[in-house]
Amino acid sequence: MVTINKEELRDTFNYLATIDNILQKEVRQINGNKHYIDKIVPEQIAKVYSQKEKTALMFADNLTRTAYESSVVSLVATFERVVFAKYRTSYGTLKNVVSASAVRPLDYFKSRENFINDSIDRLAGIIYLIEGHITNELLQKLKQIKDHRNYIAHGKRDVAPPDVELKLDEMAKILDEVIREIEN
Repeated sequence: MVTINKEELRDTFNYLATIDNILQKEVRQINGNKHYIDKIVPEQIAKVYSQKEKTALMFADNLTRTAYESSVVSLVATFERVVFAKYRTSYGTLKNVVSASAVRPLDYFKSRENFINDSIDRLAGIIYLIEGHITNELLQKLKQIKDHRNYIAHGKRDVAPPDVELKLDEMAKILDEVIREIEN
């Protein structure tokens, strides 16, 4: 079992891992018993996927894939929420320091707002900010997770699928490491 220190990320991971565990147990029951699928689907689609074993297994595979993809998006969204909260706090602190210390022209033209830019609203912006502050290996893993999430979230269009598909626990561990590095 992976250890995740950041509570919000850990809770999300635990919920997603529990859903995956339940799903895996249910999907195992479908092998050799195509009618078991009728017990786990909404009643309005009962008997739709249970007529043929191949159809039932394909449904189970697609269900597992969809759950995984939803988990990737959810986990990265939680990571973003945590990291952006830290960024906003840092931005507010820096903005107050510059406001208090700025000489008149900097304050007068409000160019300090451009100097201390609060427009970072994407994970790519956070990655740009932390580049050079975390190890290159960790940065590359974070970029890989971002690319994987983008591939899923943007409808799997216009880009190739990721070379390596990380397990959810590996992803959570990497995201937690990044948060730990940001906090230090």
